[in-house]
Amino acid sequence: MNEYIDLLAYFGIGSAHPGGASLTRSIFEKVSINQDDLVLDIGCGTGQTAQYLAKQFKCSVTAIDHHPLMVEKAKRRFAKEDLPVQVIIGNAEKLDIESQTFNFILSESVISFTHAKETIKELARVLKEKGQLLLIEMAAEASIPKSMKEEVQRLYGIHDIYTGEEWRSILEEAGFATIEEIQTHSSLISSELNEMDLSESIPMSLYDVWDEHNEMTEKVHGHIGYIVYLASK
Repeated sequence: MNEYIDLLAYFGIGSAHPGGASLTRSIFEKVSINQDDLVLDIGCGTGQTAQYLAKQFKCSVTAIDHHPLMVEKAKRRFAKEDLPVQVIIGNAEKLDIESQTFNFILSESVISFTHAKETIKELARVLKEKGQLLLIEMAAEASIPKSMKEEVQRLYGIHDIYTGEEWRSILEEAGFATIEEIQTHSSLISSELNEMDLSESIPMSLYDVWDEHNEMTEKVHGHIGYIVYLASK
């Protein structure tokens, strides 16, 4: 169980990654997707980005998340917009998808919540030759104290916090030949909360998690940032 992920699901937060939807859209001013591309949004949450990709690029989008409530809310979003986005409950570390299926994969602050090396190898497997993986992930600065790192791991239920260079090494080990860092503002900024799809009943314990998350965001300033990599096979 991961209470932070439950928080995102019950509150239906559209963009929980650093920079939120505005960061994603600014990235796609530099990164192009073709109408004929098959796109995978891994850890799609409530489907905000998958919706944007389907409408903006008219491409075929598959959205995957492991949380049933996220999937339910994503399906509701796509039905309301009449978008032909395929939504699947799945595990990023072991996808029930044939090898070399997708031209483009997007991961927005998702891989950190999995065993990163296994997940990136799996994403490389389902990516076509010359395909691209865009990932937005938290990244540790050299200055992060051990005690703070352990606090972050506990709160978010993550296994490790990698530096930008460690992320690059993991991508290289998985077989990505070209890794381009997309420059954005480097500090970890709060996500936009201008879109929520609240559940009718929300466990009270999740309000405490929200408060702790807000405190942690302030606490780690200068110690944890984020990176954006565009990796090609």
